[in-house]
Amino acid sequence: MITVFHYMGQSVKQDSLVKLEEAYMEAHPEITFENVFYNQGTDYFPQLSTALASGEQPDIIMGNPAMYPDLIENGYAMDLSDNEVIRNMGLDQYDLNDVSADGKVYAVPIDFKTSGIFYNKKIFEEQGIEVPKTRTQFKEVIQKLHDAGIDPFIDVYGEGSTGDLETRSTIWPRAIAAGDLDIFDQWMSGKAGVADYPYVEEALSVWDDRMLYPRTDAMANNQDKALELFIAGEGAMIFTGNWNIGEIEARGKDQGFEFDFFVPPIDDTENSGKMGVLVDQCFMVNPNADALDESLGFLEYWVTDGALTWSEGTLMPLITGESSDKLLPVVQTIAEVKKSGNYVSQGAFTKPMNTEFTNAWRKALISYAESVVTGKPMTHEECIANIQSMFDDIIATN
Repeated sequence: MITVFHYMGQSVKQDSLVKLEEAYMEAHPEITFENVFYNQGTDYFPQLSTALASGEQPDIIMGNPAMYPDLIENGYAMDLSDNEVIRNMGLDQYDLNDVSADGKVYAVPIDFKTSGIFYNKKIFEEQGIEVPKTRTQFKEVIQKLHDAGIDPFIDVYGEGSTGDLETRSTIWPRAIAAGDLDIFDQWMSGKAGVADYPYVEEALSVWDDRMLYPRTDAMANNQDKALELFIAGEGAMIFTGNWNIGEIEARGKDQGFEFDFFVPPIDDTENSGKMGVLVDQCFMVNPNADALDESLGFLEYWVTDGALTWSEGTLMPLITGESSDKLLPVVQTIAEVKKSGNYVSQGAFTKPMNTEFTNAWRKALISYAESVVTGKPMTHEECIANIQSMFDDIIATN
């Protein structure tokens, strides 16, 4: 039996995983699968740690290797640097960096994710709104929707990752343009502070534009509820990721719901926004598990013969760029943006923030969002100081 530990909460992904497993079992009837799901933001790593410490270890482990350094240090992730299938995927160095730690590849990348503005095409068309190309135009769109009695956004602040996604769209391109590729390493080591990078404050300012007219349920909406409201036409836009495209399509198809995507501009230069790209689904192989060869074989099947089955089922763009006319136009558009080079990649950074720092970062940003939407906004300086305090506590503890 192959045990797969993952945090894919969307039903379309869970269903597609099962479909892949069933297809693989047809050719390998001696193999069976057990899928174990936990929420990434709360239970995943604690439950994974417990499982690894037990006698029955998972075979396949979802996650970016650099975000789970304990797995690497304790020998729970196989070195895949010389894997021939991965080498033949034609990945660029940034993609490989995104599944690496200390210069070695430890995970098989499946697809990539990005985030930005998904919008209701019907509302935009009825209001005569075109996709904004500058920050000023974006603010005008928000005001026009509000004046028409339409909620500009469905807020998702009940989800811990939202503040991270909102600010990432400014911080990543600014950091890369400035050559601050070690920003996260500097924060985690304590060699530099959050306030040392002025674009963190800029990111909060850009985010403020999108919190000008929050809904009363802003802090209560988790991802599932927010998607429901978006599809029901309760708001014109939602800031989320392409990992939800399959879910939106599945729920809204019978209603004729049409949506599209744009990268939010961050200043008044036309098309100033750059799509932020990082490997999404990626999986490590536990070299201590019983089904080592079988687990690696399944992952190799996933990114070769099973790749388009996965992409068409989940509507996720494959990391290789392979596409299909069965994919929604919005998915093909996102893949084309990546091919065009108008993107920034997490793989450009020397290392991402690990889980402990990421959780602190997200907690502080959601606290900032709550202060804004409840009418008692903390200043940008207070938010940054709050983040720094949390980071200092982690550094002191470690």
